[in-house]
Amino acid sequence: MLDIDPALDDADGPAPLKSYAPADRVAMPELARERVDGGGRFSLKGVRGKVVVVNAWASWCGPCRAEVPGLSRVHEELRGEGLRVVGISADVGEARAFEKDAELVYPSLHDPQGRQLLRLPKGVVNIAGYPFTIIVDPEGRIAATRIGVIDEAELKRWVMPLLPA
Repeated sequence: MLDIDPALDDADGPAPLKSYAPADRVAMPELARERVDGGGRFSLKGVRGKVVVVNAWASWCGPCRAEVPGLSRVHEELRGEGLRVVGISADVGEARAFEKDAELVYPSLHDPQGRQLLRLPKGVVNIAGYPFTIIVDPEGRIAATRIGVIDEAELKRWVMPLLPA
């Protein structure tokens, strides 16, 4: 179970911060698309068994740009412990340049029409606003969501309890 203050959650729908008890977690749908960097196709199936941080971003989104360095650091720091960060880009044309400029160290799926995001369970996040983050447990279930920027310390607080001992 995540060690997050339940008072921060908003039980009435999508909230900036929401965690789910193991019994209340729903399956994360399979997301698969071409990678922004041209490195082939990426699928969440390939990281099943890992704790996965799915972060939706757009190059024109200032808050998205602000959170990328922290996401990259957490990905690098905890990769050996079973964590993977995966981006989902809403960009039509600037995604590859953004990845290069931001020096992303994790893959991003290219989803300019938002088709992959439409597969998310209703009410989990508002897919119209960026950024947002979904934490997926090793069983492939949604453990937590964050609408808006997630900082490095907050992300670690969320993922550490989910990583294998």
